[in-house]
Amino acid sequence: METALIALLLASLAPGAWCAVTRQARSLRFLPVVSATIVLSCFLLMTSYMSAGEAKVPAKAKPQVEPVRKKLVAPKNWPDGHPLPIVGSNCAACHLTAGRELTAAVTNFVRSVHDINEMTCYDCHGGNSRDDVKAHEGEFGFIGTKKSAHIQGCSECHSEEAELLASGPHHWDFTTRINTEYPLCFDCHGNHDIGNPPADFKLAAMCGDCHDKPQKDFPNIAAVVNENDKLWGTLRKVHKKNIANTENPVPPRFRKDVDSLRTDTMQIIHSAMEISSATASSLNGRAEKLRLGLENWLQSTK
Repeated sequence: METALIALLLASLAPGAWCAVTRQARSLRFLPVVSATIVLSCFLLMTSYMSAGEAKVPAKAKPQVEPVRKKLVAPKNWPDGHPLPIVGSNCAACHLTAGRELTAAVTNFVRSVHDINEMTCYDCHGGNSRDDVKAHEGEFGFIGTKKSAHIQGCSECHSEEAELLASGPHHWDFTTRINTEYPLCFDCHGNHDIGNPPADFKLAAMCGDCHDKPQKDFPNIAAVVNENDKLWGTLRKVHKKNIANTENPVPPRFRKDVDSLRTDTMQIIHSAMEISSATASSLNGRAEKLRLGLENWLQSTK
């Protein structure tokens, strides 16, 4: 239909055809039909031309998500013996010399679980990985410290944990608004130092922020939390001693047990439901055995 109407318009522009149309138009019976046909044909022709013009405009390039690998150089005030991130991104290169909390983020990120898996700042923060000047521009998906956006990112990668959390009493839909009465992912896990928490962190203390008497109200899960804190106290010493290992600071013979125990403990902690004393005893026995093994390793490697 469109082609026929455009052809009619083009034909009408020819001198002979236009004269014929004009002669027909002298009759009032045909004037409305001829006028409508010409107007509609002009509209369709212009639309077709504009669409063709738009097709010639190249599509805007997608934001660059793969970081440019840079050689990182430790600043003068970098902690002695502290390695650099595994992936040398332009974020890390800039933040190394930015100072204060901007450099602290890189320091804490080193040998976190995300650093060991060769993730970079872009995986959570977005941004431009090739142009330092535009690194924080919103057009490249930069989200900075927006909590709700980061929580969405956590749940996309850690879907099992998110589902378990959603099934328990700690769940809140943070896409609607931030509610400080409910824990955020990074309240317990940290942010840049995930898998390598600071020495003063205690999961039991986090529980105590909302629960006055967890040992009385949830004795079995509270016992698991306390034993988990003891294990992490030893793991911090292991990480510090073996931090130069780019694969994993945990000695190879302990890695399977660490991962298995973390998975089983994670399922209990995220669902936040009371467990039986038998389940707590089994988990705590495994945690204690692993902790003692790691302490023996620390003694033998002095």
